Amino acid sequence: MSAPPGGTEDLLQQLGLVCLEVVLVASLLLTLFRLRGRFGLAPIHTTLGVISQMSSLLSASVYVRITPDLVLSPGSTVLFPAVLFVVLFVYVREDARQARRLIYGLVAANFVIGLLGLLATWHLRSPAVFNPIGLPEKLFLLQPRLMVVGTLALLGDTILIVILYELLGRFLARRMFLRVYLSMAAVLALDTLFFVTGSFYELPQYGSILLSDTLGKCAVSVLYAAILTVYLQRFDVPLEPPSLFRGRVRELFQALTYREKYEALREQASLDGLTGVYNRAFLDGLLPLEVASALRSGRPLTVMLVDVDHFKSINDTFGHAEGDAVLVAIARAIRGSVRASDVVARYGGEEFAVVLPETSAIEGRGLAERVRAAVPLECRPFDARAGRPTTVTIGVATLPDDATSAEAILRAADERLYAGKHDGRDRVIAGDAGA
Repeated sequence: MSAPPGGTEDLLQQLGLVCLEVVLVASLLLTLFRLRGRFGLAPIHTTLGVISQMSSLLSASVYVRITPDLVLSPGSTVLFPAVLFVVLFVYVREDARQARRLIYGLVAANFVIGLLGLLATWHLRSPAVFNPIGLPEKLFLLQPRLMVVGTLALLGDTILIVILYELLGRFLARRMFLRVYLSMAAVLALDTLFFVTGSFYELPQYGSILLSDTLGKCAVSVLYAAILTVYLQRFDVPLEPPSLFRGRVRELFQALTYREKYEALREQASLDGLTGVYNRAFLDGLLPLEVASALRSGRPLTVMLVDVDHFKSINDTFGHAEGDAVLVAIARAIRGSVRASDVVARYGGEEFAVVLPETSAIEGRGLAERVRAAVPLECRPFDARAGRPTTVTIGVATLPDDATSAEAILRAADERLYAGKHDGRDRVIAGDAGA
C-alpha cells in the first residue's frame, strides 16, 4: 500500500483523481456505445473485458491510503462499478439479448485469465524462465482464486441489478437517478462483502478493505448514476424490439425487458398529451379496480374532482395557449400536493380527478385543501398578468360512506363540486364534518 497522505491537499488530490477516473471511464464507454451503429458492440465488449481484468488485478495489488483507516483500490472502486454501469445501461437501452452477450463475454474473460494465471505460474517456477522485471509468482497465484470468486459474484451482480432496477421502477419510475443509484449501490455493497470476504478474509487488512470498498463504491455510484441519467435524458437512443429465447436465466431477462418496455409504452399511451398526468381512459380503467380492492379490504377510498374557476374567461381573454399553460401549472400543483401513491388524471377540459387509495374523508379533505392552496402559488406568473388569482373548486367523495361503485363515487364528487361552484367557488366540499 502507498504511504499515508501528507495532509488534506493529498486527500483532495486522491479523491479528485478518483472522480476524474470515473468520468473518463464512463465517457469512454458511452462514446463507444454512441458509435455502435458504425462499429457494433464489439469495442464495448473488448473494452469492458479489459476493464474487468484490470479491476481484478488492481483490487488484488494496488490500494491508496485515504485516511489511516481507509484505503481505496482504483480497480475495485472505479473500474468494477463501470462493469455494472455498462451492463445496466445496455439492458435499459438495448435488450436482454445484448446484456446477456455482454455478461457471457465477461464470464469467459474471467475464466481465460484464471487459466492463463496458472500457466504463468508454472512458467515462473521453471529454472529455464528469464524474469527480467521480477514479476512475483504470488500475483498470478491469485488469478484462479479471483477468477472463481469474481465470476460467481459477477453472475449474481448482473442478475440482481436488473431485478432491483425493475422492482424500483414500480416506485421510482420518474426518478431515474435515484433508481439507478439505489440499484448500483445495493448490488455493489453486497458484491464487496462477497468478493472481499472470499479473497482477503485471512488478511489482517480485511476489515479495512471491506469498509473502504463499501464506502468508496457507494460514493462512486453517485457519479455513475448521474452520468447515466444525464445520458439517458439528453442522448437517448431508440429501443430495439425484444427477442424470445429459451432457458431460465434468459427467460428472466427477457420477461423483465419486455415488461419494462411494455410498461413504458402503456404509460405513454395512458398520459394526457398536454398536462402529463393520466388521461380519462386510464382513469376509467383504474377506478373500478381500486373500488373493488377497497371493498374487499374494507379500507376507504376517496376521489376528488378539481375544476378550474372561470376557465372560460381565461381562454376568452388571454387565448387558448395561455389557458393551456394554466392547465399545465394546475396539473403540476396537484401532483405536487398529493402522495406518490395517488393517481392524478385529466377528467375532461379544465377538470381533473384524483384517486386517493386508503384515504378517509377527513384525510381527503386535507389533501384537497392542500391542492386548493397550491394552485394560486403555482399560477402566480399568470395571475400577475391577469390581475387576479387562479382558483379551483373541489368536490370530494369517499367509499363506502358516499358510494359503493366507481360510477357512484364520481357522481357524488361531481355533485359536491357543483355545490361548491354554486356557493361561490374557491372551496372544498366534502362529506366529512368539516365546513
